[in-house]
Amino acid sequence: MAFHNNKAVFIDLGIWENFDIPKFHSLLHYALSIHLFGTTDNYNTEQSECLHIDLAKEAYHATNRKDEYAQMTMWLEHREKVHQHSVSIDWRQNPWQNVWPWSPIRPLCMCAQSIKIAQTPSRKAMLFVDIFWKYGAPLFQDALADFIAGVNNPGLRVCAANTLLPFCTVWVYYHIKFMDAQGSEIIDAVHIQPEQKDSHGWIIPVRFDTVLIQDSRQGK
Repeated sequence: MAFHNNKAVFIDLGIWENFDIPKFHSLLHYALSIHLFGTTDNYNTEQSECLHIDLAKEAYHATNRKDEYAQMTMWLEHREKVHQHSVSIDWRQNPWQNVWPWSPIRPLCMCAQSIKIAQTPSRKAMLFVDIFWKYGAPLFQDALADFIAGVNNPGLRVCAANTLLPFCTVWVYYHIKFMDAQGSEIIDAVHIQPEQKDSHGWIIPVRFDTVLIQDSRQGK
């Protein structure tokens, strides 16, 4: 309540038009996101908190506390130029490392060496028609037929529409983990959730993660 009153004071005095900043706006979506996707596993605010230290606190400490906004902006600009110059020097000294001053910073790319799934599937004997309607995957049967045809006939392009599958059900796993070469560290995970109803009778739409897999046999 005190925080809400403080917000009203700032708005009434014209100091700030609104408080619809990302940190507060995201609170409006937390409840719905948890209902749709489940608990916020492995979620933390480490990234934003570290950026706050690097881009706000350290920059403010470098000022004389007077007209700090302009000084903080200048300080950050200088730091960025020094960093770009340092990367440029490293690249010229070690060109084989393929480091360029203006190259974008990307997350580390780790290749999974193994897949870990439960001993028993989440759903047994799931019909293709149920996968179509309950999981929102209308092209699953054709994609599976195309994959099987490619494995049985490597190098030969076979149309999935002309491939007859001798079965009409598959096992479905809701949780799949991608492990490192030693099998001791989880690199990534995949979660699947079919359409269902909550305690109020509202329909929770299907939700599944998309995975891109590199097929070494085809060189892709």
